[in-house]
Amino acid sequence: MATRRDFPYYRGEPVALSGLGWTLALGGCVAGFLALILIPRGEAGQTPGLIGPLLFVTLPLVGLALAAGRVWTALFPRPTVRDLLLGLAFMPLALLVSGVVAFFYGKGGLAQANPVAGILLHLEPVERVVFIAGTAPQLLGEELVTVLPFLAVLTLCHRRLALPRGVAIAIAWVVSAMIFGLLHLPTYGWNVVQVLLIIGVARLVLTIPYLLTRSVWSSFVAHICLDWSIFAFVLLQALRT
Repeated sequence: MATRRDFPYYRGEPVALSGLGWTLALGGCVAGFLALILIPRGEAGQTPGLIGPLLFVTLPLVGLALAAGRVWTALFPRPTVRDLLLGLAFMPLALLVSGVVAFFYGKGGLAQANPVAGILLHLEPVERVVFIAGTAPQLLGEELVTVLPFLAVLTLCHRRLALPRGVAIAIAWVVSAMIFGLLHLPTYGWNVVQVLLIIGVARLVLTIPYLLTRSVWSSFVAHICLDWSIFAFVLLQALRT
């Protein structure tokens, strides 16, 4: 059955966010991202490295709670089996699409490697567990800094500019994916083309479960399964060599 949920806030349900409210929500996203990249993590695989990722989740939620009050929880509807299965279903597609784009882009010799693979291979087993566990709150934070801008752009386009709902959703989908890609600039050597083509395109696919379910849990499942499958592939390849 089709879900009866709708995206929160953009039509005033369960509450309409004012301009100040959206500033607080998006400001929390900015603060969380700055905490993630600026707070020293120390040696990889150590528990102090969890502070930045935890703030990356917490600060956007604080901003949303200040803006929406108790109904900040509308962002997290109770997960259903359908939500989780759709998240799982779109993970292989995200991996395939980003892999194909990365392959053709990499043939030009311009791609920057993700340093995470090298970090994983040089950690002790316990440190690997801590490091990978720390990616869970970070990935949830990445969902928040995608979904909240998506909802803000949707609100702007649909309520303020009176664009048709489908057009507003499409614009918000693309804009939020571009924002997500640009947040990865420090990781990929400030290569704008790479983050927009590879990361941005992967984000478009990862957002589809959210568009279908209106649940952050669904896109989070797709995202965490994607990243952790890549980690598993890297470790398995190392064991074979």
